[in-house]
Amino acid sequence: MRRTLAAVVGLVTLVATIGYAQQAARLHPHRIAVFGSSVANGRGDELARDGYTGLLRMLMAQKGWEVLNQSRGGDNTKTLMTRFAPEGAPDPKTRYLTTVNPSYVVIGLSFGNENLYESKTKAEKDAVYDGYLKGIRAVVDRARQNGITPVVMLCYTRDLYTPEDYEYVRRANVEQAQWDVPTVNVLGAIDDGKGHWALGWDDKHPQNSGHHEFLYSFVPSLFEALERGKPNPVKATGGGFARIASGSAPLTFAPAETMHPFALSFMVRTQGDGTLSTISGSTLATRTEIRVNEDKPFTATTLVVDKQFAASLIVQDGRFGYKSAAKTMIDSGVRADAQWHEVVLSHFTARGETLLFVDGKQVGTVSERLEPKNFVVGSAGDFKDLLLYRAALNADEVAAMHAGKLLKGSLEVYSPLTDAEFKADGTVENRAQSLTALKVGRDRIVHVDEGTSTR
Repeated sequence: MRRTLAAVVGLVTLVATIGYAQQAARLHPHRIAVFGSSVANGRGDELARDGYTGLLRMLMAQKGWEVLNQSRGGDNTKTLMTRFAPEGAPDPKTRYLTTVNPSYVVIGLSFGNENLYESKTKAEKDAVYDGYLKGIRAVVDRARQNGITPVVMLCYTRDLYTPEDYEYVRRANVEQAQWDVPTVNVLGAIDDGKGHWALGWDDKHPQNSGHHEFLYSFVPSLFEALERGKPNPVKATGGGFARIASGSAPLTFAPAETMHPFALSFMVRTQGDGTLSTISGSTLATRTEIRVNEDKPFTATTLVVDKQFAASLIVQDGRFGYKSAAKTMIDSGVRADAQWHEVVLSHFTARGETLLFVDGKQVGTVSERLEPKNFVVGSAGDFKDLLLYRAALNADEVAAMHAGKLLKGSLEVYSPLTDAEFKADGTVENRAQSLTALKVGRDRIVHVDEGTSTR
């Protein structure tokens, strides 16, 4: 009996020492709190299902995880911090973070409540920009101090944004996507190309289908990867690469959950015509109907499966290009030669557009809406630094990547392709914070070090 009492006293002492939130993190290892403003709170969702937070809840419930909504409309980086933990007795009307004992927190803010649009001078907007990044960083740091693992939603759109405002949003996303914290690139899911909603309900909020696009930009196995301690990915520095002898299906990837926006990027060196990558799945059509949200009728748009497609990144007539789902051809004008080239295919499902970039520059676009279900990468030639995102990348992000930056927002696969060997039916190293990986096919793939012959 004395021993039991001593154990209890010891436990109480330990809890007091390590802090309430850290103890709670052990008690609820599969609890996620979404902690943000009105979009995170589900505003705009005409079906009143908590928006992307509710959709994330349904996705994670299948895996035995909880998702709690601790968001409040109108919050910004300053007011959010007043709800991090109660001072004294908790206000029963306030959604605090620490009182629900999460192990993970999704920080869901943007510039909408920071007065970026309302600020009129460059100096004022610069101050908003700096204050926002410092504010998000403060939430990240405080979460970690309390034993809570943070995930940051990157900035998104607003219908009133000017081209100048849009530039600040894009710049913030490039910076935050390089942080030492997991990020979700929702701009790459919902942007119309001008900083406005592709599937919006009003000035600041997406409609139900827009909230779905938010969900699709989450890496589905992110939280499980974090639970297993998978580290923040770092850029490979070795000089190796994969040399592929032929290209029927050397490397493949099939998304485990629905994928809409995506970006596929790799470095390639090849001199012969052929197919570098094939993307297949279903095209999507739009269906519209009048729905009511907050007693206001509006035109709701839903994306529905249309027909099967196969699109491809190719070398044709010696130049890099893209053949769309409708077989429309984008000719980059860039020749495939003995040099390494960076090819990026970026697809914005919500706005219905695919962009092709070669060596950091946009070389063409085509209108289409895709739901990819399978990726095949590889042909006769050399490949390295393969990345697959669950969000589209804009020109600023591609330029940053071409300059050597590793952007991690919505990154599901980062395979440097420097594996010592590529075994048929095996998998390839994936440094992204996910539990998925490219699968190796039957084509001969060997590791080669730069400046040496095939081993």
